[in-house]
Amino acid sequence: MAVNAWRSAFRAGLARLQGWPGEAGIRLRATLAFGLVAGAVAVLGGVAVWASVAGYLLSQRHEAATAQAMANDEQVARGLQSSGLTPPQALAQLPHQLASSSLLYYQDEWFTDDLTVSRSTIPAELAALVRGGQPHSQRVAVGGSPALVVGLPVEGAGAAYYEVFMLTELDESLTTLTLVLVAGGLLIPVATMTLGWWAVRPALRPVEQVAGAVAAVASGDLRVRIDPRGDASLRLIAESFNSTVDALERRVRMDAKFAADVSHELRSPLTTMVNTVHLVERYQDSMDSDGQEALGLLRAEVDGFQQLVQDLLDISRSDAGSDRLAMVELRLAELVERALPPDLLSRVEVTSGGASAVVRGDKRRLRQALMNLVANAELHGAGVTAVRVDATEQLACLTVEDAGPGLDVDELERIFDRFSRGRGSERGSTTGAGLGLALVAQHVRLMDGTVSAENRPTGGARFVIRLPRSTTEAPPC
Repeated sequence: MAVNAWRSAFRAGLARLQGWPGEAGIRLRATLAFGLVAGAVAVLGGVAVWASVAGYLLSQRHEAATAQAMANDEQVARGLQSSGLTPPQALAQLPHQLASSSLLYYQDEWFTDDLTVSRSTIPAELAALVRGGQPHSQRVAVGGSPALVVGLPVEGAGAAYYEVFMLTELDESLTTLTLVLVAGGLLIPVATMTLGWWAVRPALRPVEQVAGAVAAVASGDLRVRIDPRGDASLRLIAESFNSTVDALERRVRMDAKFAADVSHELRSPLTTMVNTVHLVERYQDSMDSDGQEALGLLRAEVDGFQQLVQDLLDISRSDAGSDRLAMVELRLAELVERALPPDLLSRVEVTSGGASAVVRGDKRRLRQALMNLVANAELHGAGVTAVRVDATEQLACLTVEDAGPGLDVDELERIFDRFSRGRGSERGSTTGAGLGLALVAQHVRLMDGTVSAENRPTGGARFVIRLPRSTTEAPPC
């Protein structure tokens, strides 16, 4: 029917709006994108800042150390050549603006002004280069701490001067800078994601409103409309959606009115047919076997026709919204035992949880849903094998099982559609207009419940109605 097509379209639209994966949505994706971009920028910026600052500090320290070492090298040369100072005396008079220690290689001997450094401090490659007349510098470790060694030849003395500069303070500064950049790299994405989550919400408010409205329409509420509330970005969507729902509501009401009008028009001739059958049945004993068989077929067809008209009236009233719910608290097990005919009571199974399960529902609709499932099992499933009442902590379950051939896999999704009849050997060949299970689904949905169909492992079909449990104690049904 047109109504089912409209609802299928709305459900598909809802799935597209809600869709990425599971419960996540556009807002989460946008927030994650903010975080990833901010994280990438923070990492790249941190690396660039660290490399720039570290390179600058090391360059400045190297230049200052080289300048001091060259000045001290010249002073050592003057002391050894002009003043006649001994190597220890020449080293003792050296100034050290930067924290450093001096070593002198002179006439195959090593001299130092600081016992914390010795000839082992100087790398062999560096010492060989400097003794060969080539200035050189190299980073080394002294006592586990970083240091810079600057080596210079002493002009005219045949000696080599080395100065060791400790870089502990510079290393600590770079360590502090690293910690600050790492902390910033962690905090910036978090702060950006928080800001993004807050900033994206107003932009996605139209999508959230549309998604909620589509969900409401898909569940059968055709009164829902979108209010743009002065939002220019939402106005066009709201107008299009509202006009679509208006057209859908008019179509549903027209279909419901048509079904109701047809049903009412059929009731008068149907009443005449029923009374005529009753009248003819008085003379059934005087008929021959062929006449009695024809009368039985006529009676079955009239009963089916009467049920069809009643189902059409119920569906049309429900679609038009004129059939109000009479919600009361009731015990599900007691309703089942009172609704079923005596010959089926022996097949009722009530668990300990099901015996005390209380639901809030419309008693008439719930009885009709149960009896429709029972009638479906009797007509299409070779008879009812069990009617079970069970309950979990939050749900009360009513199960009807039959002994039929079961359901085709492709029937499970559309078994509750209107005018849907199974294609199985028994289900497709029996009487019925295909409205009984549609009424079950509609009644249960109006009571905030669900109904499902499945095949039993041992054969046959199983239909399960699940309703929310109520915490209120209910009086007897």
